[in-house]
Amino acid sequence: MKRAFKISLRIIAGLVVFLIIAFGALFILARCNPEFIQRLFEEKPIEYISFSQLPQDRDSMKTDFDGIHKIVVEKYSLYRQKGISMDSLYNVYAARLRDSVLTSDDYGRMLLEYFADLHCGHATTYFCGQHYGGAEPIYIEERLFLDKPGDYICGYGFHDKDEIIAINGKSIPAWMADNIRFHGSSTIANKIWETAVSALTSYTDTLLNITVARGSDTLLLPLPLHAKGYPNPNICERKVLQDSIGYIAVHTMTNGVVEVFDSLYQSIKSLPYLIVDIRRNGGGNSDNGIRLCEYLLKREKLHCLYDETIKPRSDAYRGKVFLLIDTPTFSAAESFALDLWESGEVTLIGNPTGGDTGNGPEIFQSSAGLFFRIPLREPLRSPNGFPLEGRGVPPHYEVAQTVKDFMAGVDTQLAFTLDLIQK
Repeated sequence: MKRAFKISLRIIAGLVVFLIIAFGALFILARCNPEFIQRLFEEKPIEYISFSQLPQDRDSMKTDFDGIHKIVVEKYSLYRQKGISMDSLYNVYAARLRDSVLTSDDYGRMLLEYFADLHCGHATTYFCGQHYGGAEPIYIEERLFLDKPGDYICGYGFHDKDEIIAINGKSIPAWMADNIRFHGSSTIANKIWETAVSALTSYTDTLLNITVARGSDTLLLPLPLHAKGYPNPNICERKVLQDSIGYIAVHTMTNGVVEVFDSLYQSIKSLPYLIVDIRRNGGGNSDNGIRLCEYLLKREKLHCLYDETIKPRSDAYRGKVFLLIDTPTFSAAESFALDLWESGEVTLIGNPTGGDTGNGPEIFQSSAGLFFRIPLREPLRSPNGFPLEGRGVPPHYEVAQTVKDFMAGVDTQLAFTLDLIQK
């Protein structure tokens, strides 16, 4: 009997020790990687809704909006730093809701503006029902062009390198001024970019009349919009340039990217130069950025976000690394760029990044069923003192794509990098 009792005590003591260790590990993980803990315990399955599924009457709209605003005031971590008066913001939108919002489409557009006025790239809504023109244009020197458009839009008479000069009769500068209010971002440059590349999309219209300049001709081309989004690019792409320069384009930081990167890296890791291209990389999972840094760093460094040391792999790259960045380089791609910039071992070329590494965003749901996301983490700086939101990572060489090069099929930033290597 006594023996059984002693065994039971040992089992109980073992369980207590296990629980202490487990909770201790979770506590340490929460400090090092709070976004993981949020995902582990709080992530909700997201269901996108369209404007038409929003409330149809003003009383229901007000109830929904008041609930959204209450959550934002209680949870959004950045509005004080940004100097936003939440009372004033509420009064502006409550007045609009009372005086000019008549339909669910009006309410949907109002919510896009409200979240844009939070001035943060990770403060977003999850709407579906957006219509697409089959191509994402490129914005160069304050002008808008088609860049390698697909079969859908070409079927309506559009050509590669057409310049879009008007949409539904509005010049591009006028259209931009009209639509920039719907796009939230942490920097003005990223806000402008996000507005420009949305030019061939709409939540409400199913037809756009596009005026394009093609050589000396000006053409008016109707463009029916469809419900399908843009095709996802390959996760990574590899090239060998000028026989001695490896090139890997990394298009996402979502899961699977490290494995694909590794498969491409192994065949070029012995080359003396490596260009890693993360332009237009909208991010994904910061942990993947850490793992990619392990291929590119020669010395250990603290991660810019978490209390974690990045340690180079045994087969880490030994040559000279160049990183191409631009304004749409965002979120987990941006923290990856910041780690490489702070390492002092990698040369960054292009335009400053989007200015938002994430700040611990969490997803909420309104009473009407709209899912939305806002950052919860207080404003932080990297171990080297760089702000993690509100300022883009600066390149060592700021180089922008030019219209002249674009029309000639030349990638200005890549060409600059190749010239720099030759010097």
